Amino acid sequence: MRVEPGEIEAVLLDQPEVRAAAVVADGDRLVGYVVTGDAPVEWRSRLRNRLPEHMIPSAWVTLDALPLTANGKLDRAALPAPERPEPDRHRVPPRDPVEGRLAAVWEDVLGVTAVGVFDDFFDLGGHSLLALRLATRIRREFGRELPVAAVLASPTVAGLADVLRGPEDLAAEQRIVTLNAGGDRPPIFLVHALGGQVFRYLPLARRLGPDQPVYAIAASGLASGEDPHPTMAEMVADYVARLRELRPAGPYVLGGFCIGGNIALETARRLRALGEEVPLVVLFYSDADEPVITSSLEDDASLMTHALAGGPLETDAAEFAGLGPEEMLLAVIEAAGRERRLAPDTADVEQARRYLRVFRANAHAVGRYRHDPYDGDVALFAPVGDRPDLGWRSVVKGTLAIEPIPGERVVVLFEPLVAEAAAKVRSWIDDGVTGG
Repeated sequence: MRVEPGEIEAVLLDQPEVRAAAVVADGDRLVGYVVTGDAPVEWRSRLRNRLPEHMIPSAWVTLDALPLTANGKLDRAALPAPERPEPDRHRVPPRDPVEGRLAAVWEDVLGVTAVGVFDDFFDLGGHSLLALRLATRIRREFGRELPVAAVLASPTVAGLADVLRGPEDLAAEQRIVTLNAGGDRPPIFLVHALGGQVFRYLPLARRLGPDQPVYAIAASGLASGEDPHPTMAEMVADYVARLRELRPAGPYVLGGFCIGGNIALETARRLRALGEEVPLVVLFYSDADEPVITSSLEDDASLMTHALAGGPLETDAAEFAGLGPEEMLLAVIEAAGRERRLAPDTADVEQARRYLRVFRANAHAVGRYRHDPYDGDVALFAPVGDRPDLGWRSVVKGTLAIEPIPGERVVVLFEPLVAEAAAKVRSWIDDGVTGG
């Protein structure tokens, strides 16, 4: 994801305690430097209302003044390295060699010391990029295939150690990821978008509250030995079987971002045909008429740049003309890397191949899909613009509620908008939806 230190610094300078601020990248983490008064501030909690999770520094240094060069500019080379956290006497140290090796990897990836086996990866400053790096390091250290979803489902050393002690195919089958198992409210199942990963749903799961069970469905094909689903029908059949195995009976609430919403609606249709109760489907910026940008379906170079870089690159498209699939893949990875646009889980070429296969399969399975009328209730988060219903009014024959959001696609699932989105979803579950 794009990170602009200047934007973070501007938010910090808006805080009443801050007289000066600087934010720098230290490897894969952000470090915030602040000049304040004497009052301590828990910056992570403070900034969650102003910045997306991935733009909140994971380490902080309070200074009396920022170091300056002779020209009065910030001297970034003179900024002191943040202190490593002191060991917490309440932390449980590793109890066997597996936990010990895992803890060492955690400490290196997170840049912390004395990780306890029950410490939460994300509470220690972890985020999606670091989780991807952690999964890669574990694969190298243990010689075991570990999907990134396993870090979401088991975000502690002890939890991941249990996964690694189990059968080798167990991690690969971890396709329904538990984001919150507690609570007796109707569970929410959130379906992956084009890339197949489910990291984007973690902020929403946390904002929905400890009493709301939340699960995320990752795509097939991201783990070694798996094939992606080529059709919507095969996706739906697989996902229905898996969620009913986890939760044998409804009610179920379903939802998803982008094509995840389209898949969620068809999954809801299948569940209802089986006699299950699905009181609500929540669509986050899903389009009924054009689920996938048409150009990414018609041209390999366009599909690769959308998959690996999130959209068109500045590099002239002619550079990719005439290349075979493998050469084009390497050329797009190189160009996206030059422009600092490469998706973090595609820097490893083998993983990039898998990711691209999943993206392509999902795009073609859903890209030209047309929904039959659906008689259940649907809620849609849609941008303000010329198509406020994104084509769903002609599909949904039950109640369709529309909640307007700003135009940028992904912001509704990150702070600060995700807090409002979570509150709205809870109210829809509790009180039903009214048309909008």
